[in-house]
Amino acid sequence: MRHQLIPLSFAVFISAAMPSLAQDTDGVKLYKATVSAAKLQVQPENSIAQSFDEKEALKISQSAIGNQLGDYTFLNRSGRKVRLSDYRGKPLVINMIYTHCPSVCTTTTRNLSALKLSRDALGPDSFGVLTIGFDTENDTPEAMDDFAKRMDVKLPNWEFVSADSKTIKKLSKDLGFVFFPSPEGGFNHITQTTFVDGKGKVSLQIYGDEFDNRTLLEPLKNMIYNVKITDPIYNFATAESGFAGIAKSVRLFCTVYDPKTGKYTTDYSLFYGMGLDMLVLFLIAAWIVVEYRRRNQKRNYPDHA
Repeated sequence: MRHQLIPLSFAVFISAAMPSLAQDTDGVKLYKATVSAAKLQVQPENSIAQSFDEKEALKISQSAIGNQLGDYTFLNRSGRKVRLSDYRGKPLVINMIYTHCPSVCTTTTRNLSALKLSRDALGPDSFGVLTIGFDTENDTPEAMDDFAKRMDVKLPNWEFVSADSKTIKKLSKDLGFVFFPSPEGGFNHITQTTFVDGKGKVSLQIYGDEFDNRTLLEPLKNMIYNVKITDPIYNFATAESGFAGIAKSVRLFCTVYDPKTGKYTTDYSLFYGMGLDMLVLFLIAAWIVVEYRRRNQKRNYPDHA
């Protein structure tokens, strides 16, 4: 009898426990479903994208030309606030990076280092550069500082800054900068360098992580000297008036690109040569006038001796 009671008791226990176990299973399923839903809600926008549409990204980037940038606030490497309006009145070069980028972002930033080679020729304070970290979770001021040190950037008017996600989202739209998390980790993004004019409008986009120095420096020089690519020559109608305008015009013509060094230099030899030629012509003309007058006087007053 006792041997029969033991299996019977076990069977009764199992029967009583089954509804509870079923409820626990349903609870686990509900918990997992809730967690999955929460994860989906916090995923960044476009994270489900599986491929990067280069043509569409290029179209968005090009359509941003002419956009007026908002006056956004960033934090520089020291944690100090930097406003975009601080750069108004002079050209600004912007490149968007993320500090954990394995190669492309570092290559692009190193190419921008060509700017420091031509700093003296273009004017030490005639333009600004902003490298902006768009990975808001990781691109802190400390991370941007480390990135700048790795790039060995020492240009005074070149800032490495970070911002909150709301600012990055709005700025990216203004710039036509397309990016989204990659399934493999990191980000898929268009590789562009944006030129902003002194009024805060997008003026030009150049693409790729490797380009020759002149591709970067030529449009910057034109923006500094207010030269439009549609002008066959320098437009004197838009030049500054007075001596400052003349000096700037002379400096433009004397700023020449040296393909051997990959930088712009200021070469006044053309004007020195022109000045010397004019001086020689003036001296020759003066000698002719003096000689003409001397001979004229001899004709009018002949020697009677």
